Amino acid sequence: MSSSTSQTELKRVEDLWFPDASLILRAENSLFRVHSGILAARSSVFRDMIAFPQPQHPEGGDADIMDRLSVVRLHDSAAEVEVFLKAIFDSSFFERPPIPVGLYAVIGVLRLSHKYDVQYLFRRALSHLESIYPTNLQKFMDIYNGEAPSHVRSSMIATVHMDTLRAASEVGATWLLPTVYYHIAGASSLIRSGEGPFVRATAESHSFLRLLPVPACRTPANCRAAVSAAYSMLDEWSHDQADYDPLSFWVFYCTYPPCSDCEKMAQSSFSAVQASFWDRLPSIFGLAEWEELKKMEAAIMESTA
Repeated sequence: MSSSTSQTELKRVEDLWFPDASLILRAENSLFRVHSGILAARSSVFRDMIAFPQPQHPEGGDADIMDRLSVVRLHDSAAEVEVFLKAIFDSSFFERPPIPVGLYAVIGVLRLSHKYDVQYLFRRALSHLESIYPTNLQKFMDIYNGEAPSHVRSSMIATVHMDTLRAASEVGATWLLPTVYYHIAGASSLIRSGEGPFVRATAESHSFLRLLPVPACRTPANCRAAVSAAYSMLDEWSHDQADYDPLSFWVFYCTYPPCSDCEKMAQSSFSAVQASFWDRLPSIFGLAEWEELKKMEAAIMESTA
C-alpha cells in the first residue's frame, strides 16, 4: 500500500475477503477481496473496469498495492458496497421477495446495482420496495391494515421515507414515488396545514356523517350519538394537527360504530372517496398518472437486459 494511506487505517471486511481472489476493492476505509471473474460476469461496468489497467494513485506515485494486487477505489459508501457485494457473492443474503430483508440493504443494493449495471439485483431490489410502496390501492391497504405486512424490515419513519425517495429518484423508479411522497406528507406539518389536498380529502372522506342515520336504521338514537362522537373526534384530531391520512383514517376506529346498516353505507361512501383520492395521488405530487407509471414499471421489471 502506498505511503499516503497507512495500512493500519484500513479494515478488511472478513465476510468479503477471499484469500484466493484476485481483485481488491476499497470503499472509504473498507477493503474487499473478491473474485473478478464473478463480478465481471454480473456487472458490465466492472467487466469494463477490470479489462483496463487502473490509473496511478491521484496523489502521485504508484497505484495502491496490497498482496501484490492493485486496489480499485470505489467512490461509494462502504456500507452500500458491503451489502451490494454480499448480494452478489452470498446467494442467501439478498433473496427474492418475500424473504425478509432490511430496507437499508435494499436501498444499497438498488443504488449500486443500478450504477454498476447488475440488472437481476436491480429488479429484485425494486420488487422488495414495491412491497412497501405499491402502485395498487388494495395492496396499500393490506399493508397498512396488517393483512399483508411487508417482509422488508423498516421503522417507516419520515427519515426512512426520505432516504427511499432519494434512492428511487436517483435510479428513475418514478412509479414508487406517489406512495413514498404520501408517507412523507403524512408527517409533514407543511403539507398537512391549511387547506391542502390532504386536509380536504380527509374531511371529504367523512362527508357520509351528514347522511347518518340512514332510513333503514333500526337504532337511530344510538347512531346519532355515534355520529356526534365521530364529529367530536374529527374536531379534536384536526386541532391537534395529527397526521392527515385520507387513505386510511376511519373515525369509527377511534369511537364506537353505528349500526350495521349505517356502517355499511358509511364504508361504501368512504371507499369511493378513498379510491378517488388514490387515483389523484400521483398528480398531487406533480407525477404522471398511475397508468403511465405502471407502464414505466413494467418496462423495467419485464426487461431481460
